Amino acid sequence: MKIKKAFALLLVVTLFSLCFMTPADVYAQETEVSGNTTASQSDVIVPSEDDFEYILSPKSNPKWALVTKYKGSDSKITLPETLGGLPVKILSENVFKGCNTVTYIYIPAHVTSVSGSSFAECFSLEAIEVDPKHENYISENGILFNSDKTSVIAYPNAKEGEYTIPESVISIGNYAFSGAYRLTKVNMYNTLSAIGAGAFYNCDALTEIRLSDCLKSLGSKALASCESLRELHLPASLSIIGTDALLGDMGSNDDKLYYFTNGIYCVKDSFSYNHVYQLGIRAPYLTAEARTLTDIKSGISIVDTNNILPLDKDLLLTVTPVEADEFSPLLPVRHKDILSYDVSLISDGADYAPVSSVIIRFNKLPESTIISTVKIYRTDGKNAFDLIRSPHTPFAAAQTKKLGTFTVINNNDFSEKGDIDGDGIVTSYDARFALCIAAGLVPDITDEQKATADTDGKSGIATSDACEILRYAAGIAA
Repeated sequence: MKIKKAFALLLVVTLFSLCFMTPADVYAQETEVSGNTTASQSDVIVPSEDDFEYILSPKSNPKWALVTKYKGSDSKITLPETLGGLPVKILSENVFKGCNTVTYIYIPAHVTSVSGSSFAECFSLEAIEVDPKHENYISENGILFNSDKTSVIAYPNAKEGEYTIPESVISIGNYAFSGAYRLTKVNMYNTLSAIGAGAFYNCDALTEIRLSDCLKSLGSKALASCESLRELHLPASLSIIGTDALLGDMGSNDDKLYYFTNGIYCVKDSFSYNHVYQLGIRAPYLTAEARTLTDIKSGISIVDTNNILPLDKDLLLTVTPVEADEFSPLLPVRHKDILSYDVSLISDGADYAPVSSVIIRFNKLPESTIISTVKIYRTDGKNAFDLIRSPHTPFAAAQTKKLGTFTVINNNDFSEKGDIDGDGIVTSYDARFALCIAAGLVPDITDEQKATADTDGKSGIATSDACEILRYAAGIAA
């Protein structure tokens, strides 16, 4: 009986204590912060009012507090409910600028307005978390987004490594990644169309950024002072470039240096090319290149080497993996690996057909793939059309005018003399392959391939081996 009374008393005390817990206390007990840091009741605190500078607004009839500066030295903080007796609603620009002790910030639901520059130069910041019930913002892996995750608001300066911006994102906010000094590589889907001012300003470690094929605007200083970024590939869709968006550095005499070490690559006759040219940048720092469209999930690209894709159209490459088994019986040769994809270009919601040939590249294939043996077919329900590719091409690619379903195969059986591509038959392609090897154009081939290409058994592969393989293919050799 005493045990039951004691338990009942403990339950009452527990429930009573819960009534006086702050939102920060509840959050601290329930939430695990990304980056292997766990928020606990003991280390996430609400700083005192003296740790903040703030303005009560509007002046004529104050109703809320606008935070202008955090002056404290705590590591993990949650923003207070009130300052000056009024609810905290807005974080202004540079609130946490220079606060190098802050590693974690929690934004309660009552804070309704935040910008990327609110966290500028907060170089120890690893994570920004938001009340799950917040109407305006959400957080994922410590990164701040708007509520429907269509815009990146703030990326913590101390987060390191590579980052792929989610497919739902259509814009990057002003100064969202600014000062992310440990960010090394950025990739983005083709859903993204706008990058705000200063978005990647002063990202010291950023060595590579893949811009969306559908990017329309690049804000002022968006990519300025990225000291490790050696080259830029600007998409044909880009039509707005802000002041100093491409600024590489400042010279010793305060001269503007717009180019990067390896230069700026622009599609010929595009807005980007003309804009960069007008800045006074010339070869070798400005390079005209073919328009390229890429699906980052599959790694498949279309390269417009013949400049036949219109620059005035929004083109989107769509790639869908499909079951390859139905196409296997159509293929005239054996294969170890087989992959199939539906590939199409979309313009204004409808299929777009190229008027001439484009290059289609398959950049993400199984690790076991031997690139020199890859064969590519355009397939339908009845036929498989072999797309000729050079045996010395260091990537899997072929030229085609028609899009549709493409099937990629890979081989690894080189037991038959002269069958260098391992497809089970000796053809003129194998003879051409031997010529490329003899000319030193194929740097990476297996020992098995070398053995089957060396038809006379002498050291090395020569044109005589290619001639012998051609005789095999024609049926006039033993």
